[in-house]
Amino acid sequence: MWVLRSILVLIIIAIIVGFALYNSGPDQAVDIDLIWTQRLDVPVITIVFWAFILGAVVSWLLFITVYLKQSNQIRESNKLVKGLQTEVMALRNRPIEESKDLLNSKGDLRE
Repeated sequence: MWVLRSILVLIIIAIIVGFALYNSGPDQAVDIDLIWTQRLDVPVITIVFWAFILGAVVSWLLFITVYLKQSNQIRESNKLVKGLQTEVMALRNRPIEESKDLLNSKGDLRE
């Protein structure tokens, strides 16, 4: 459910930024000089839009990795808890005579 909600939020924000992009004036332009390319007279809103989209995608990918790591840890912890509960139940259901013999044999070793 959280995936659908995050995708919906990203779509709504992208629509808002896209609307702003199409309503911006041509007088708001800058030159971009990257290592591999050079662009002249790029609208500022375009730069803001693509920077936002790239940041949202990167943060979403980081969130996914953290979520998967935590769910894996929770799964392992649940397995451990289940094993320990099984062990405790086995110890609780052990016959009293067997426990008594165990205690006596430990007492003999101490003497």
